[in-house]
Amino acid sequence: MKLVVERTGGFAGLKRRGERNGEDLSPEQRAALDQLVAASDQQKSAGKQQSSDRPAGPGGVAEQDPGADRFTYRLEIQDESGTRSITLPESRMPKELMGIALQ
Repeated sequence: MKLVVERTGGFAGLKRRGERNGEDLSPEQRAALDQLVAASDQQKSAGKQQSSDRPAGPGGVAEQDPGADRFTYRLEIQDESGTRSITLPESRMPKELMGIALQ
């Protein structure tokens, strides 16, 4: 499994991207990722639609953090079953996974 984390936005609108192999994730990072994937799977099984150009939390509700210059995170999980993406506003991104975008 490979995890790619991309952070966009902020004051300068910069894009940062980092990646990590699944076996290199800490137990805390793995648990946070598993929770996001489970919530995303639950959203899909409930039949909720989300726009690919607007951030959506695991519950499937398109949302953005209030205020200007906030970050948006996009996680791409690549494994034997394919590639899936999860997009989250800064307030919904687990702190355990944020630093991956900066490496």
